[in-house]
Amino acid sequence: MRKPVGADQYIAKIKPAIRKTPFSQLKIDDIAKAMDISKVTLYKHFSSKDEIIEQVVDYYVEYVQESDTVVHDDSRSFVERFRLTFLHSLISVTYITDLFLEDLRAFYPHHYERMAAAQQRRNRHLQSFFEAGMEQQVFNRLNAALFMMQDDAVLRRFLEPSFSIQYDITLKQAILDFYRMKQYQLLTPDYLQAESSNQEASSEFETRIAGILQNLS
Repeated sequence: MRKPVGADQYIAKIKPAIRKTPFSQLKIDDIAKAMDISKVTLYKHFSSKDEIIEQVVDYYVEYVQESDTVVHDDSRSFVERFRLTFLHSLISVTYITDLFLEDLRAFYPHHYERMAAAQQRRNRHLQSFFEAGMEQQVFNRLNAALFMMQDDAVLRRFLEPSFSIQYDITLKQAILDFYRMKQYQLLTPDYLQAESSNQEASSEFETRIAGILQNLS
């Protein structure tokens, strides 16, 4: 079914709410409030709560699949694509939280399977991308699957409320330092040196990180 004009913007508005509260526990009144619309307007765009969760999952699945566009874009260098995939991973864990996934698994198993399948496809394509970079001697030889797993595990830990307090570090600084560690792991010396001296790319990357984190507040 074709989504009405405006439905996407309302789905985007509900993302912060379902980062903190299981969707299954939200009432229509809560959802309308998060979307900043009346219940009457909500029902003009969505026939039911089930349709809303379906479109939320559609939104996330489409976003996960956008990673394919990045890794297959040969007009960009391997280093640039690596940088973009890291940002993509950060945005993904920011909104596709453990809370959201656990809620899907328990109450919307069909949608959980769709999300899991999309994430598995992304992981396969990312692994192929990293292995291609290794063949081109842009990336160091390493276990691509384990390298990829770091993003999900570490970034999710960073986003836990206790992390910054426990380790006395800001979330932004932790993410930037983690990315630098990954650069040292992945990039061969010549490419690492070139990337380290690329001030324009570093500044843009830091600005992107700040923008992502601002949306969390």
